[in-house]
Amino acid sequence: MSEQFSVHALRYAQSVGKRSSYFYGYHLSDQPDAEQHVDWYFWLLKSGNKTVLVDCGYDTDRAARKGRYVGTNPLELLSRMGVAAGDIDHVVISHAHYDHVGNIGLFPNAEFTLARSEFDWITGPYANRFPTCWVVEDEERTMIQNFARDGRFHFIDDRAEVLPGLMAWAVGGHTPGQMLVEIAATSGQVVLASDAAHFAEEYETDRPFSMFHNLEDLFAGYEQLRDLNGRTGTVVVPGHDPRVSRTFAEVEKDCFDLTSVIAPPVVHNNLERASR
Repeated sequence: MSEQFSVHALRYAQSVGKRSSYFYGYHLSDQPDAEQHVDWYFWLLKSGNKTVLVDCGYDTDRAARKGRYVGTNPLELLSRMGVAAGDIDHVVISHAHYDHVGNIGLFPNAEFTLARSEFDWITGPYANRFPTCWVVEDEERTMIQNFARDGRFHFIDDRAEVLPGLMAWAVGGHTPGQMLVEIAATSGQVVLASDAAHFAEEYETDRPFSMFHNLEDLFAGYEQLRDLNGRTGTVVVPGHDPRVSRTFAEVEKDCFDLTSVIAPPVVHNNLERASR
């Protein structure tokens, strides 16, 4: 029998922007522009003998240069859950953008998992081109390369069991190696979409996010998420959606138990997809 994990979403920041800046081709939708609220999460998984993170949030100083600000230090959020930096055994990096890898240097005992296609992309010949150079910091790329050289990185070429009860696979789309992570949780299966779908609206209505590497892969990822979301006993959790905080129980300030649903989510109208 595989391990079962508790799964918590830890919210370290919140922001507000315009829908037209978050959704590709929004001006073609004939809908008025409006505010889009964004929550910034990383995820804590605990089993009997493993403490795992999926992503780790952005670095305070580097993110501030982009106009992003930390509401709660990630280490403080972990402390609220009874976890110290040295307790982290493993960090699964869903993709290599700054808000998902910014704090990898905080966990001295951790090993890391990343899609090989993601590593090849951020270390490849076009990594210094815009917008890649904006979302993938040189300092973070160097840390990944150094940790890989030290043997702390494991690379996924296909679907793989990272640890018993923890599967990951690349779907691409947002980045070449954007991964989904599926967890055998105490309540069933939890799928962390991370930025394969920042908001549930993306896969519910086929409304693509504004930044992507490959649009076809992005849509194919949405199809996978819809299929997973329709599977009995499986919960799909989008990566930046404020509705997460309204759907799941808050067990500590800004810490949400993804195995404890307190209100069913309001699903966006699928008719929009068919009408475009």
